[in-house]
Amino acid sequence: MAQRPPPTPMLQAFISAAQTGSFARAALQLNLTASAISHQVAGLEQWWGVQLFERHSRGVKLTAAGRALFPVADGFFQELEAVLHSLSPSKAQPINLSCTSSLCSTWLIPRMHGSHAEASFNLDLVLTSADISQTHPGTHQFDVAIVIGDGDYPDHYAELLMRDAVFPVYSPSFQKANGDIALADIARYPLIHRVDDQVCPSWESWFAFQGLAPPPYHHGPRFPDSSLAISLAVKGGGIALGRTALVYDALRDGTLLALNAPVMMSPAAYYIICRNGRQSEPDIAQLFEWLKAQAQVFLGEVTVSDH
Repeated sequence: MAQRPPPTPMLQAFISAAQTGSFARAALQLNLTASAISHQVAGLEQWWGVQLFERHSRGVKLTAAGRALFPVADGFFQELEAVLHSLSPSKAQPINLSCTSSLCSTWLIPRMHGSHAEASFNLDLVLTSADISQTHPGTHQFDVAIVIGDGDYPDHYAELLMRDAVFPVYSPSFQKANGDIALADIARYPLIHRVDDQVCPSWESWFAFQGLAPPPYHHGPRFPDSSLAISLAVKGGGIALGRTALVYDALRDGTLLALNAPVMMSPAAYYIICRNGRQSEPDIAQLFEWLKAQAQVFLGEVTVSDH
């Protein structure tokens, strides 16, 4: 007798964890808790009677069984989406715009405010916040996505949106409590970390760039999302690594201060992507142009503020 298929939430948790390499990041992607993702994956492993992931302190990695099952589960959702679209091709649908979670809250949403009154932004959008896998972007549900990486996204058309720098930031209250913070002494202060980060520079990379030796292990809060780390810095909880696009507004209004030190350009950049061939669709092309125009204005503001 054929085995009945597992519940869909188990498969979604498995796919998301495989894409992100972390139960915590999968939880953010699916709006669940990390324990819920762990429970769903454990249930799927019990359902199939195989171990799908190797668990590590910094995340998870697919086992041989997991690597064999991933493309099957992944393909199921892609084929389902294609069939459903073919059954109602003429039905008008809003554009599903997905954006990395940190950039969505700190850069995109503020620039969308009031834009619906502009002729250049006469679009019907559904906005979602997700960190999309660079190796398997097609497993996510979106028409257009803003992603961070090196621009290589299989089966997808990509255009550069913007690049940015990485530098330490902290609140005025933190500076008031600690005095002027010298570059050479920064390791003595509470540092706020981002974990499970495979793209953005870490504190270790920043210390190396500055020619400083980091401590063997630095205690401090660790978050799976840059915006959470920056939020704690705003509250005076320590020093976080900020990216230009994520902290510029806070620097401009005085909510955050930047350390007086050479800035480190991030090796990863923000890109706009869609499936190959869809970039010529009028609404998608319009959205690409609006996003690039917003980035151009923003980078102009940053350049002016640097002088």
